[in-house]
Amino acid sequence: MELNLPYDSATENCILGTVIENPTEYDTVSKYIINNQVFYQDKARRLWYKIGQMIKAKENIDMISVCSSLNGTDTKIGLTAYYVTECTNNTTSPGAVTYHANQIYEKYLLRRVIVHSEKIKEKAKGNYEDVYDSIEKAHMIFGELLDIRPSQVQDIEEVISDTLTSIKDKTSKLIKTGYPSVDKFSGGLTRGEITIVGGRPGHGKTTVMINMLSKVLEQGYKAMFFSRELPNSELMKKIICLESEQLSYGMVRKNVFSDESLKLVNNTIESIRKKYSSDKFLMFDNVKDFASSSSEVKRFKPDIIFDDYIQLISCKGGQSERRLQIEQLVNDYKWLAKGNDCVVVLASQLNRFIERNNTRGKALMPQLSDLAESGAIEQVAENVFFSYYDYKVQGEAGKGKNIITLIASKVRYGDSGYADLGYDGDKCKVYNSIGEMINDELPFQS
Repeated sequence: MELNLPYDSATENCILGTVIENPTEYDTVSKYIINNQVFYQDKARRLWYKIGQMIKAKENIDMISVCSSLNGTDTKIGLTAYYVTECTNNTTSPGAVTYHANQIYEKYLLRRVIVHSEKIKEKAKGNYEDVYDSIEKAHMIFGELLDIRPSQVQDIEEVISDTLTSIKDKTSKLIKTGYPSVDKFSGGLTRGEITIVGGRPGHGKTTVMINMLSKVLEQGYKAMFFSRELPNSELMKKIICLESEQLSYGMVRKNVFSDESLKLVNNTIESIRKKYSSDKFLMFDNVKDFASSSSEVKRFKPDIIFDDYIQLISCKGGQSERRLQIEQLVNDYKWLAKGNDCVVVLASQLNRFIERNNTRGKALMPQLSDLAESGAIEQVAENVFFSYYDYKVQGEAGKGKNIITLIASKVRYGDSGYADLGYDGDKCKVYNSIGEMINDELPFQS
C-alpha cells in the first residue's frame, strides 16, 4: 500500500535557498535538519549534503559556487542549476529561518510516525508476535522520535546579543501606523505581534484598515490585504476614493461621473498602479481558509498583513465549535506573525449584545468583553483597538459627523487611551485629527 506522506517542497527549497544566500544560517538550520532524510525530495537531500561538505571544507558558498559543484549524478535526480536558482529565488528572513526549519522537521517526524505505525499495524494484524512485544517496540520507536527533537534552548549569548540590538535600534521591529495620535500608545505596530481592530458594523473598521494600509505602503513596506466581506472591486473603489482625496464613494459606487471627475479617476488609478504595485501589495477576496492564507503569506513575505475580518475565515466543524475555532485561528495567526517576522492586523466584529443593550441617546463605548465569539482574541493579541463612530449612535447629539474615535483598550507594551480622528466616510479618509481634516483640500465637486 502506497502511503500518502506529508512534505512541503516549497519550504524545503526556501530553507536551502536561505542557507545558500546566508551561509551563517547553516548552524541554526542544522539544529532541525539532523540528517539528509529530514528533506523529502531526493534533490533537496543531495543539495543539503553538498552544502554541508562545502561548509566543512570552508569553501565559499553562493549560488554560482554551488552550481559549479554540480555533476552528472546530481542532474540525474533533478539537482540542476535551475533548481538551485529556484531555491535562491525563494528565501526567508534570518528571523524566520528557525520557524521554517522546524516546519520541515515536523513533516519529517510525521513521515516517520506514519511509516512506523504502518509497520506496527501490519505486525499486529498478522499476529507475528506477542501483543506486548509489539507495544514495547512501538514505545521504543516513538521514544526515539522524541529524543531526537531539537532543543528549544537558546544560547544566552545569542539572547543578550538580540536584546542589545533591539535596545540600540528602538524602531527595528516597529511599523508606524502613520497616525501619531495612534502610535503614541505603543510606538507603532511590532513585528511578530497581533493587533485587533474591532467595531460594530458601520463604525469604520475597514476604512481605518485601508488608511493604515495606505500609510504603511508610503513608508516602503510590503503589505497584504485579505478581504473576507468585500470583493476586491469594492475594496479598490474605496482605495480610489482615499487616494484621490476628493472623490466620493457614493459617486464611484454608483458610477456617476462628470468629465472632470472621470479624469480624476483615471489619474488616481495611475498613481495607485505605482503605489500598490504587485511587488509591494497583494489583495485577496477568494481565500477562504487560514491554510490558504498562510501559503500566500509565506510566498509573498509581507511586512504587514490585514485581514478583514477574522469571523469570516472558513473553518472545519460546526458553528457550535466556533469559539474554539476562532481561538485556534488567532493562535495560528500569532505563530504566522512570529514565524514570518511581520505585523498582523485583524478586524473583528463585536457581540450583538452591545446593540441590544444600547438605549436611545446613550452611547455604549465598546470594551474588551464585547469582542465576538472568543476571549482568546483578547488574550493573544498585543493590541486591541476599537473603532467607534459616535455620530452613528447619537446623531447630532454626539461628537459630530466628522469624528471617529479609536479606543486603545489593550496595549500590552504601552498605554491605553483613545484618539479622536478626523473622519470623512464619503471619501474613505481618516485624518490624524479634526484639525488636519479642516486643513485638507475642499471636497471635489462633480
